[in-house]
Amino acid sequence: MIRQVSIERRPWLRTAIYTFMTLAVTVVVSLLMLVVLGYSFNQKDGRLEQGGLLQFSSIPNGATVTLDQLKLGSLTTTKSTAETGNHFVTFDLDGYRQWQKSITINPGQIGWLSYARLIPKTITLQKEHDYTALAGALASQNRKYMLLHETADQPVFTLVDIQGDTPKYTTLTLPVNSFTQPAAGKTQTFTLDSWSRDDQAVLIRHTYDGTKTEWLLLDRNSPEKSINLSVTYAVAPSRVLFAGNGNKLLFVQTDDVVRRLDLGAQTLSRPLATGVDNFTGYDEKTIVYATKPDDKGARTVGYAAVDISNPQPLAAYPADGLPLFGAMSSYFGQKYVAIVHGQNLIIQTGQLPAPNDDGSLKLFAKHTVPAGVTAFDMSNNGRFAVASLPTGYATFDIELQKYDNTTWSRQTQMPRSLNWLDDYMLWSDYGGTLRFYEFDGANQQDIMPVVEGYVATLTPNDKYVYGISKTDKGFALERAKLVIN
Repeated sequence: MIRQVSIERRPWLRTAIYTFMTLAVTVVVSLLMLVVLGYSFNQKDGRLEQGGLLQFSSIPNGATVTLDQLKLGSLTTTKSTAETGNHFVTFDLDGYRQWQKSITINPGQIGWLSYARLIPKTITLQKEHDYTALAGALASQNRKYMLLHETADQPVFTLVDIQGDTPKYTTLTLPVNSFTQPAAGKTQTFTLDSWSRDDQAVLIRHTYDGTKTEWLLLDRNSPEKSINLSVTYAVAPSRVLFAGNGNKLLFVQTDDVVRRLDLGAQTLSRPLATGVDNFTGYDEKTIVYATKPDDKGARTVGYAAVDISNPQPLAAYPADGLPLFGAMSSYFGQKYVAIVHGQNLIIQTGQLPAPNDDGSLKLFAKHTVPAGVTAFDMSNNGRFAVASLPTGYATFDIELQKYDNTTWSRQTQMPRSLNWLDDYMLWSDYGGTLRFYEFDGANQQDIMPVVEGYVATLTPNDKYVYGISKTDKGFALERAKLVIN
């Protein structure tokens, strides 16, 4: 009988098997890592090249994705590797208009096409409420509420809760002791200004006795607790801006001085910056400002904060009469400073200067924008630097390092500040038509007839967009259905 020799008694064979298994696992893991990192074999050049990854999502989901004329096997939300270079993507969903986008992928880059808003081919309109008069309308930051003002000289407002499928209406009235009564025979006007980011408070500008102005803060939950900021803190601001994400901190500009007002502590800070021409808020402590010409004929862009002793200059320019704006944002943990001077847009990144530190800001991007910039800021998500122009807007995308210039499809005689629909899309009501524009000007869509100068907003569930339409009897709060099912 021939006895079989076990593997355990043949060390060389056991070592060979274990070595092969280790090498096989290493090769498989390495190949998987290369796939994850976007590497693929280019049959044309016979080389292993690193591409990128494209992530696809849409509102609503379930759309067919076509990448460079190749239909993917899965629907949104999905992903696909892609070679470096330019790519063309389309989303298609029954009952909706086609969505298209061109995108350039660099080695190792992830391209997020996760913001596509699909618009129905046929939009259903529904009238919600009629008004004989409407002096103003304002949508909250988180798209939960609308505040409507019917009569300009009355301190009475309608709060519309649009979070559900059926809007809910509540009347909010400013207390008589929260604003100055006009003199006998004089008039007054209440003008809606802005919501706090937490949707809890609204700034209202009260004009009375012809030219006198005061600022009021309307508390959504408790109107009886509303505050007259001008009287309570003995200030006469030309501009008031909520600071940070709450409703208790505000930046106020009086003449050319900016301070921070703390409603919780009932304090008004020292001057954060002086000689200010315009400013934007960064967080609850910090502003970025541009100064008026000083006695030496120079202007400065800088930043100031409650917790630093002195304002810090970021750049100096001559008093040449050109537009000058500054703004700042954080995007994925990195800080960016953006400045517009005339037609020059520069974006820097790195560490800000401090009283005892020069910082380490370095140039990130530089572009030429059209002449006539009227306002400039960073988007709420920190990704875009956005310049308002007389006929449109210009954006720089920090993530893709891409500049775009968009012209409104319809023009107007009363241009206003830019209005964001969400983090990636803007809207315009010029020409009496509500129209959507993506940040780069792509996928423009007409939605519904509206009245210029009021408001439009999405519901939190993205199902409807609300707007103000004109009727034979006056105005109507109307909504368009954006999600078919």
